[in-house]
Amino acid sequence: MFPTLNNTSPSATARGFTLIELMIVIAVVATLIALTAPSFKRMIDTQRLRGINAALVTDLQFARAEAASRNVRVFIEFDKTDPNLTCYVIFTGNRESCDCRLGPGSACTGSGTREIRTVQVSRAQNITVGVPAGQTIEAVGFDPATVRLLVIPIDTVQEAAAPFRIEVKNPDIGGFVDELEVTGRPIVCSPSGQISGVTACL
Repeated sequence: MFPTLNNTSPSATARGFTLIELMIVIAVVATLIALTAPSFKRMIDTQRLRGINAALVTDLQFARAEAASRNVRVFIEFDKTDPNLTCYVIFTGNRESCDCRLGPGSACTGSGTREIRTVQVSRAQNITVGVPAGQTIEAVGFDPATVRLLVIPIDTVQEAAAPFRIEVKNPDIGGFVDELEVTGRPIVCSPSGQISGVTACL
């Protein structure tokens, strides 16, 4: 004799969500997203800002080391004049032959001038890299013998008498100031302590 199959009773049938319940869940999720989205975006923008600044500090140290290893003056020039980007180029030779707006591999064209590295930062990221307003000198270098800081006030290269500052900033968040001391060593601070975990600039 075959066993009879047990049919599921109507009372045990799984009940689905009603339209009202689904609408309540969607409303709760939408509210949570609206509340957390701004802070999440700020976190992403802050991390992007930190990353760009960290890369710049690494490049400053790299340029200083290259001056000593190549036994030649190595320079860095910054530019904020392009409406679409800010940039800098690390090079040896004549600064008049370099323009970081032309892009990596094309920034230096003159004979006797060698491009080492070019970095461009799109303004679409809402981040700018360059010298602060009021600082007239936009290019510095490193002496190969002493690795001390050099400046180019007009055309003559001379040893720096004061630190050289570079700003990396996002107007909505704040930013960093990277200060090259006359010894060539970079120091990082944040104006008014805008970025957490970074020393406030004096």
